[in-house]
Amino acid sequence: MLHFSKISSQGKDFNLIASGALAFKIHNKILKDESFLQGSKIHRNMLLGSAPARAVNADRRNVFYVILSDLDKMNIESLCSMIAQERAKGSYAVCQVIPAYYNEPSFKALKALRQNFDEVIELSKFNLGNSKALMSAEQQQCLITDYSLSMARIMYHVCVNDGTGYHSQPVGQLAYAS
Repeated sequence: MLHFSKISSQGKDFNLIASGALAFKIHNKILKDESFLQGSKIHRNMLLGSAPARAVNADRRNVFYVILSDLDKMNIESLCSMIAQERAKGSYAVCQVIPAYYNEPSFKALKALRQNFDEVIELSKFNLGNSKALMSAEQQQCLITDYSLSMARIMYHVCVNDGTGYHSQPVGQLAYAS
């Protein structure tokens, strides 16, 4: 099941898609964040089975942030097809994958994702050099959630502001010590 949300602000849309238990928790945390609630409208949908997702504003470029967990249990063909069509229109799509297991279905899914998304980020267990776990599974999920929230904020603000707004404040001169 895909959870599809569109966050609209200043006439621009940021599309957030999640699939999997951990991805859905992260999706909900993102939508409850204050950064996404100020001056924006949020539209939520659920897509069952392999129903193709469609962007609401087909006449313009869109930004997609897709979070996937439980990759080995899902069929991603319709998602990849929709993203490929959107990218052909100039849209930008980032996929964050949180793999539970590395097995044949997940390797095939990762290959398809890499072929259809602009960027694919794999967040797996954080290990030290000698493969000793950096922290407990619960701590890793918190770290992944915080990373995902930060990534969503960055992508949303770049999407809405187009990189403008940060230069509206006057910039002072640099002072060099002598």
